[in-house]
Amino acid sequence: MPNLYGSMVALRGLLRPGLLVPAIKVNTISRLDFTALKQAGYTGVVFDRDNCLTVPHSDILVPELTDAWTRCKATFGRENLLVVSNSAGTTDDPLGIQAESLAHNLGVPVFRHRRKKPACGNEIIQYFRLKQAASIPKPSKTTPSFIQNETSSSSSLNDPLDLTTDLHPISPKPETRVVVSPKVTGEPRLLIIGDRLLTDILLATTLPSPNDHLSIWTTHLWRTPDLPIIRFIEQSMLRLVLWHRNQTFRNGVVEERARGETWLGQEGWIWWMRRWALAIVRRGERVPPEPVALPANPLAKFVLPVPIAVAWRPTTYLGWAWYYSKIFAKSAGKGSWVVLVWTWIGVRGAVTKSWSLGVRKIQEVRARRTIKTIVAQPAEARSS
Repeated sequence: MPNLYGSMVALRGLLRPGLLVPAIKVNTISRLDFTALKQAGYTGVVFDRDNCLTVPHSDILVPELTDAWTRCKATFGRENLLVVSNSAGTTDDPLGIQAESLAHNLGVPVFRHRRKKPACGNEIIQYFRLKQAASIPKPSKTTPSFIQNETSSSSSLNDPLDLTTDLHPISPKPETRVVVSPKVTGEPRLLIIGDRLLTDILLATTLPSPNDHLSIWTTHLWRTPDLPIIRFIEQSMLRLVLWHRNQTFRNGVVEERARGETWLGQEGWIWWMRRWALAIVRRGERVPPEPVALPANPLAKFVLPVPIAVAWRPTTYLGWAWYYSKIFAKSAGKGSWVVLVWTWIGVRGAVTKSWSLGVRKIQEVRARRTIKTIVAQPAEARSS
């Protein structure tokens, strides 16, 4: 079925592109520190399915995410995790077969919702509110206690009679009830994790009290998406917003952008060529990159550092050839834009010259035909 409500909410994201900026950007959920997120006060996690936990149109967890998925369930508990998909658990799955299969394979609940993302925010909040209400402990009762007189507790025939006690026996106190006051819990604070800006990230930024929730964007695609043009539009809008705000993604969070830095926290190819040209002009003197400001985003503590990869060194001639070919391809990729620009200028000049030459040739042919016609007319007149 068409996502009518979701399209209306997505239109809001197109009109306000600032809603598409995620708080954290990681390649996969394995870069997230779930323990720190739990200690920060977040109570629940909402996951997307396709390209976030599973391969698109599959119900099995990606093997590379097994460790991260285990850490997440151990930290938050499976009852506080929720998978929200725009296919499983929606009207496209009327019998709930996909939802049951996904819940069985992942071991967490799959949300059943009428409206697709990003229009199901109120339903998700209501779900976690009911979860919190169900977790409040119920009042408990204590067993009745009777306070007895110490003198009458151990009576014996040899003990003297206590007429006061006999005439006025101590009646047991009424049953006392201890009521446990319910634990006061606030609104749920959620982590919204997904790979789409117009659905998952927009869902997080349009929830009630959006400052209480955290949007996390996963960028690694386990399979090429069906409509890559939509992702290109989303990322183009995100790039424009970050460029307008003079910000970039560095170490997974939004930071102030340095000179020559792209929106992904890398040095741009124009700035790289500038440093290369300056090094040539200065006769080999190395030109360092522009200084980067110190990290100032407190959300960086929720992102784990990138694991250090062991440098691979070839051992054969073929391996060394492959090694240097990759270095050459990487360097050529940065300068490929210059080659394309010069190629475009050359092709444009060649086409312009060819067009001018063709027009001139046509004009010359027409002129010769006109001259022949003028010369032939007097000859015909004399012959007649």
